Amino acid sequence: MKIIQITDTHISHLGGTTNENAERAIRFINALEPDFVIHTGDVTIMDPDEDRDRATAQEILAGIAAPWRALPGNHDVGEPGDSPFADRAVTSERVAAYRMHFGDDRFVERVGEWAVVGFNSELFGSGLPEEAEQWAWLEGLPELVGPHPVLVFTHKPVRAPSPELQNPHVAVGAESLPRLEELLARLDVRGYGSGHLHHYALTARDGAPVVSAPATAFTAGSSAGDEVTGPGLKQLGVVEYGIADGVVTPRFRAPADLVEADLLEIASVREALAAMGFDLAQIGVEA
Repeated sequence: MKIIQITDTHISHLGGTTNENAERAIRFINALEPDFVIHTGDVTIMDPDEDRDRATAQEILAGIAAPWRALPGNHDVGEPGDSPFADRAVTSERVAAYRMHFGDDRFVERVGEWAVVGFNSELFGSGLPEEAEQWAWLEGLPELVGPHPVLVFTHKPVRAPSPELQNPHVAVGAESLPRLEELLARLDVRGYGSGHLHHYALTARDGAPVVSAPATAFTAGSSAGDEVTGPGLKQLGVVEYGIADGVVTPRFRAPADLVEADLLEIASVREALAAMGFDLAQIGVEA
């Protein structure tokens, strides 16, 4: 069995590099003929209030031939914590807008004899009604999943690359982590996959692979060093999860035609940031 993870497509109604890379990645994924595809968030380019980006992303992701589901990232619904990116905190309204275009932000999908579990990392520590609803849903996962082996997917990693990074900008917040890990320990988890960090890294937890998936939109490059994200391969691509005899084997995969660029080299990113109120001139970048 084969599952593909794509993440951080950062699709824009303005078009350009990120959209073209997403389309190239989707053609590559379709050629691999996976059984299931999971998008782990930051579907849209920057602003969780830009409905035109959601509509464009919905059109592009419709090109995925296999059954697929998507999870929200901080650029899709906003971010928890005291200092969210660009002052876009996660809100009920932003979560509702995401759900309108991409479906529920938590799910259990049966793929063969396996259960693919996805949930919204941006709700932890938010205090929203949707957070309480998600905790209740997580409590009920053993009944939903049954005896099936589980793959867990989120936008931000459950556990940060290092303890000092266990904060809502990088991963599930430290206050929410113990409760979440206790609930996940009730499941037969055989692998974890997340996005957000724009690099590929493979570690392990209790014998299960833990994957940080690469973006398709732009590289971490100079925008995020190892001190922020931890070490990893800063190259665009997707992740293939081969499953055989109860074992999950992740592999970095990439089509040759993805355009590698740092985020501020991309015109649609600069325009989106300017529209959100960033003064690009202050960091020496032309809009």
